Amino acid sequence: MLSKEETQLLDRFLREVPPRGRISDTEFNEEQVQKLIESLNFNHGDLSRGWKQFFRSRSKDILDAGEATGETEEQYRLAPDMIVDEWAEEIDNRPWFAETRLENVDEESWRLTVEPDGFVDLTFRLFFDGERVEAYSPDVLKGKFAVWFVRPQTLLEADDTFKWTEFLKDDFWDSVRQYLLRVQTPRTEEICRKDSVAANDNMEGIQASIKTSISNSGMEVANHPEEDVTSIEQYIDGPILFGAKEDDSSYLLVCECDLSPDHIHFHYFRDGAPAFLRKSTHADDISKSVRKSVEEYNKLSAEKKDVYRALRAAGIALGGLGVAQTIPFFTFFGINPNSQFVSGVIVIGLVFLILGATALFIYLFWPIIAFRNFSWEEGRLK
Repeated sequence: MLSKEETQLLDRFLREVPPRGRISDTEFNEEQVQKLIESLNFNHGDLSRGWKQFFRSRSKDILDAGEATGETEEQYRLAPDMIVDEWAEEIDNRPWFAETRLENVDEESWRLTVEPDGFVDLTFRLFFDGERVEAYSPDVLKGKFAVWFVRPQTLLEADDTFKWTEFLKDDFWDSVRQYLLRVQTPRTEEICRKDSVAANDNMEGIQASIKTSISNSGMEVANHPEEDVTSIEQYIDGPILFGAKEDDSSYLLVCECDLSPDHIHFHYFRDGAPAFLRKSTHADDISKSVRKSVEEYNKLSAEKKDVYRALRAAGIALGGLGVAQTIPFFTFFGINPNSQFVSGVIVIGLVFLILGATALFIYLFWPIIAFRNFSWEEGRLK
């Protein structure tokens, strides 16, 4: 277990290692060690276990003008493996993780894997080389973080890279957990409101439209994607309708979960964890296609409601244009209503009236025709 004083001691000595240097090349003699300890203003006995447990020593010949004097002095250098073992044991004793696993990667690098509740396993790469910290690429969405013991020369403010002492703070995991909840919460892309006309009338049709778009994109519909990617259930609590496998490591999910409960929506998973939807090859095209179909359906449904009212008004108007209304017109100009001329005019007028009425009724009936011939699979009229 690392005491507060031991943590301060190690932090002070680690600061002496150059960012681009190697920890094995940084040595201290006993006089230098004592001066650095005195700079920390420790009381006598604060280091109950002493300071040598974190160092390895070797005897070095004392030279005078380049010649060996026959005397030696002890040189001390920090021992990363001893430091990491103590540090990892301290983390393991915290109540944050169900399990921790420490693996040695090489002489100056380790991997700490932890199993927190509610998240996939997280991996922290531990470095005693500042240059390697700069070269490493953490990825929060994949649960990959960097931890430095030797400060890199260039260190930007980042939520995916930590100083080793941050882990020893009581509120460390609470702050990281809140950050993970914000970052790893599955992103959504809304497809259709569940209270829309289209959804109320034909939810199966909307799903059919999505499946058709998935197939047209060259993917296969997966009815139970959570069986293939079991980690999905760690992030999504709610009904997953179906999904589509984009490639060996990524899934596009169609969902009704509580993250967007009023909509049918998309999630994108990559390497078993939520990913940004913009990284999906097909999500944007599919959602645009289906939204267009939903908008078309809603438009036709609204137009259909006005058809019967318009038909009734048109019927009344056309009904009033009977033959009897034309007789006074001919009489006014002194033309015999019973003449062959008048009969011909009336016949021609009736033909145009019938044609006009037919065209009007077809025009008015078109929304009903279009509505009844709407195909969800095609997203338009059949």
